[in-house]
Amino acid sequence: MTETTNKKTEIEHFFSTLQAKCDSYAHFMRLYESSLAPRFNLFDFIGPNENKLSEIIAFFLDPKASHGQGNVFLRIFLDMIGRTEGKEQDDKPMRKFLEAFEDNLNGTVKATLTLEKATDLIETSQRRIDIELNIGNIGLAIENKPWACDQIDQISDYNKQLLKRYGENRYLLIYLSGTGEPPSEDSVAEKEREALTSSGHLKILSYREFITCVNRFKKDCRSERVRCFLQDFEDYLRIQFEGGMAMYEKDMIKAYILEDQKNLEIALSVSQVQTDIKEKLLNDLRGILHQKCPTNITLDWCIDNFGGARYQSFSFKRDSWKKYKITFEFDGAQGRVFAYGVSKDARDDEEAKNISDIRGMADKLGHGGKSLWWPWYRDFEPPYYDWSISHEPWIEILNAAKQGESPLVNRIIGEVVRIAEVLDQMLFDDNGVPITDTPISG
Repeated sequence: MTETTNKKTEIEHFFSTLQAKCDSYAHFMRLYESSLAPRFNLFDFIGPNENKLSEIIAFFLDPKASHGQGNVFLRIFLDMIGRTEGKEQDDKPMRKFLEAFEDNLNGTVKATLTLEKATDLIETSQRRIDIELNIGNIGLAIENKPWACDQIDQISDYNKQLLKRYGENRYLLIYLSGTGEPPSEDSVAEKEREALTSSGHLKILSYREFITCVNRFKKDCRSERVRCFLQDFEDYLRIQFEGGMAMYEKDMIKAYILEDQKNLEIALSVSQVQTDIKEKLLNDLRGILHQKCPTNITLDWCIDNFGGARYQSFSFKRDSWKKYKITFEFDGAQGRVFAYGVSKDARDDEEAKNISDIRGMADKLGHGGKSLWWPWYRDFEPPYYDWSISHEPWIEILNAAKQGESPLVNRIIGEVVRIAEVLDQMLFDDNGVPITDTPISG
């Protein structure tokens, strides 16, 4: 046997054995399903959206809530966001907040927690901060962004509001995002974001980090009823933000890989070609979408560094749309934060500023975000939101390459057709004549 043949045989044995272990474990779980109910999760019925997740987080951070654990969960959360680091920096907001927190534990300071607190400074936007904790007039605010994108100047405006409400070095804004990506530049300019982070007023936190916090909640919780809820909550978050694999499945695969050196070598070798595999599948997707393009619409493919660059996109264009196009874009490296919408076909910010937004687009297309470059956009929901952890998009592309279509392909083409119809309606009259030679002013 050649070395290549030997390697192929080893890899085949590795995967066949792993598959057998998975099948055996699945059989075991089926046998004991009536007593263990491993697939049951109450969040399958709740189907939490962004607001519901904020409610749950606020519930556990509130010392007065009905969970009956007092300050336990709040202590754990503060530990996670940098309790030790804060104590080393006397002039940092975190230090101030922690001092107030300790005073509250001693019963000397009142603590209040509010959801969707109004931003009276920002009268025209009607924005509300998701979660705000006030301890001794020291503020801890949480902007919860598991999937949704920011609005224009959102984080910048929230910072101004918190500064007005609490004063310098007396507040901390936590930006809790699904992938750990920072707020967009539409939400807060890069220089301002860096300054806020450096001064201790802004901290970016991922849901993957928050999951470890929930795990500690569960371990330190003294109520069995609350602990069961936390277990379901943790499992739900892991499915949403860590790739859809249950903890016991991960533990089984990890144990098998670490059984011996050969298994580890094969697993590491396979991991090294993940990016190559995904780039091949993306090229397949390109070909499929090109074939399925609606009439008089062309595909513009701009994905050339999927593994490294943050912004990777492909667009659908029609000559008659002039300065507009339908764009699908990853807002993070490795396929994170997949969104779509109408974007401006411009080369720089100044050119984009001179392209006016199409008035009433949200009324036609439904709820979505808006920025300088995007008159309207919307994030994909799981399993298409984060391709760095979700298996489904890649499996569907593989199936589409063999069968010609898949739910993902149908979704993309369906949105293109839907948005194209709206663009045609809003840019042209009933006779197909352009309403104006310049973009419609917003």
